Amino acid sequence: MSRRKLTLVALTTLVLILALVIASGCMGSTVTAPAGDIKKFGSADEIREYIKNNTQLAQDSYYSTNGALATDHMGAVPAMAVQESSAKGASLSGALPSAGGIGSPDYSQTNVQVAGVDEPDFVKNDARYIYVISGSTLTIVDAYPASSASVLSKTELEDTPREIFINGDRLVILKTGSAEVSVTEDQPVPVSAEKMAMMPPRYPYYRSAPVTHAVFYDISDRAHPKVLKDYTIDGDYVNARMIGDIVYLLSRESVYPYDDRIIVPAVRENAKIVATPDVYYFDNPEQQYDFTTVTSFDARNGATKDAKTYLVGSGNIIYVSPDAMYVSYQTYHNIYRPMGGIAQPAINVVQGSVGSATGIARVSSPTVVEDFNTMSEVDKQAAIAEMKSGEQEAIRKREIDQSTTMIHKIGINNGAITYLAKGEVAGYLKNQFGMDEYSGNLRVATTSDVWTTRGQYEYNNVFVLDGAMKTIGSLTHIAEQEKIYSTRFIDDRLYMVTFKRIDPFFVIDLSTPASPKILGKLKIPGYSDYLHPYDKNHIIGIGKETATTEWGGVSTQGLKLALFDVSDVEHPKQIDTVEIGDSGTDSAALTDHRAFLFDKNKNLLVIPARVVKQIDMPEKYSGDQQRIWYGAYVFGVTPETGFVLRGTVEHGTMGGYAWYGSPNEVTRSLYIGDTLYTLSQKQILANSLSQINTTIATIQLPGGGDVLYPDMKGI
Repeated sequence: MSRRKLTLVALTTLVLILALVIASGCMGSTVTAPAGDIKKFGSADEIREYIKNNTQLAQDSYYSTNGALATDHMGAVPAMAVQESSAKGASLSGALPSAGGIGSPDYSQTNVQVAGVDEPDFVKNDARYIYVISGSTLTIVDAYPASSASVLSKTELEDTPREIFINGDRLVILKTGSAEVSVTEDQPVPVSAEKMAMMPPRYPYYRSAPVTHAVFYDISDRAHPKVLKDYTIDGDYVNARMIGDIVYLLSRESVYPYDDRIIVPAVRENAKIVATPDVYYFDNPEQQYDFTTVTSFDARNGATKDAKTYLVGSGNIIYVSPDAMYVSYQTYHNIYRPMGGIAQPAINVVQGSVGSATGIARVSSPTVVEDFNTMSEVDKQAAIAEMKSGEQEAIRKREIDQSTTMIHKIGINNGAITYLAKGEVAGYLKNQFGMDEYSGNLRVATTSDVWTTRGQYEYNNVFVLDGAMKTIGSLTHIAEQEKIYSTRFIDDRLYMVTFKRIDPFFVIDLSTPASPKILGKLKIPGYSDYLHPYDKNHIIGIGKETATTEWGGVSTQGLKLALFDVSDVEHPKQIDTVEIGDSGTDSAALTDHRAFLFDKNKNLLVIPARVVKQIDMPEKYSGDQQRIWYGAYVFGVTPETGFVLRGTVEHGTMGGYAWYGSPNEVTRSLYIGDTLYTLSQKQILANSLSQINTTIATIQLPGGGDVLYPDMKGI
């Protein structure tokens, strides 16, 4: 296509955007804001001016002497009308077959945080088939029975495929890409007609903008997937959830105050705009604004249900319950501004230190020992007391530098998207497991990283917010000078692991929302990055083992599995532990809960692992090197037996020190019937659950790459 045609297409698209915005009310001047502190923009000019004024206000507040920031209002907002898209899907029955043909009634599903709220992943399965994104290909494997497993279809995908959902005979692929947007520069100053005639013609320029694709496939014929709907949503992909048949997609695009032309997000089907969401905002200054868009679809036919855009700060940690989506991001309250607003190096200036939002100078007390871990317990407690006192003094003097987390609550109901309320808590979240909804309340666990004139003071918090997002209970200053490594809310309890030198495992009571309290704690070496419930009295943890160095510090060792007994909440116990490999050993399950496979009824726990072992090399090699094993460890686990190794599945071995990015590294596992399937970038191995070490089938995946180093089995 020629440049001129591209220009005309882009200009036509821009005109359509503006026309539909006007039609939808976003650009109209008669729009009235709904009740509460949420408001709706009436025009693109309003958006541009709001962003310019409020980012400047945020900057002024940041550098002001008194440090006053906009007051936060946390009132609930009445429900807003839901606008149904005019896009119509194919006329299809609501009841869809689950897998078609022969299959097993017993199969695993993605490990999710909330029951009934499905999370996307790059691999899904049903009773017979495995659907996996391998490279730029959607591969469908006829996996069960394993003895006849084979690749059924390969669909080449454009852009960057990210994750998928499966809903009966429907498959949804979520992809990211970019699109050229035509933007015409506005004349900076008024000029006369004569001078304008003398100027050369001005052409639009193009900027590359991120977009998210949601593509809906009919997979009733798994050998020939067929596209039903292909949507493009402005903004980069953040995350998604599927509840029943409804897919909720979250996308985000940064908006800058110097943009001359504000283009509001739109939803397109094959380049045709089918929805232009209203844009809502809050009187809350931010240093960076994003268009955060929530779009809902019906997975059965791909029809759009609703879409809303919110102009909020930048963040990507979300938690979704069956009734609400909680979108969070960090805000920074830095108001340490002595001597007219410029931080003066009274003692020792630390530039750009950890926890700084902007790299601005901070004052650190020389009385705080560099390595907190090497202190005696007496000195440690004295230092903590001094820093805590410094925090309170700084609060009184309004000389404190810290971050807070803003959380927006968005109601979701059969595709309808309704903004409800917002709240704010001190500290920052580690991941989505730091939030949980229970009995109408949101529970939040954060780590506070506070800078005062006496040094850096770190501690952890638990907050309870009601349905209107007002804080009704709190427990702060937990595990001082440590940070959260993992959390798991289960009913009216919170299990939390913090770490600095040892692993305090906390049991926190939330049965009285207004008064959270610590019931018990256990201090052990190592730490857990992920906690998973075994039953109401036992918790499985996966993380790393640690050891004390000769200098008094802490070193990370191999992969650690731990089983905790919390039946006596005041005295939790670690009843069994397993360590796998040497330092450098890792698992995808440490950073992604979807890599953790557990089924209590099957007595099955599968942990993908990259195992590093130090080896003595033969004489023809020099020095000690490492052997890296890629595969999965398969355990049985009960409170009575602890962890019992049932076997391992090997995907490859190699030697050397470049472990990362191997196509042999296992990242997921699943089961169908009596067969375990482990997935690496290169292949899927099918092994019998009754004889783990027996491989029934090997399925090669496209785009899997080659082994980078020679096999080391003979060494």
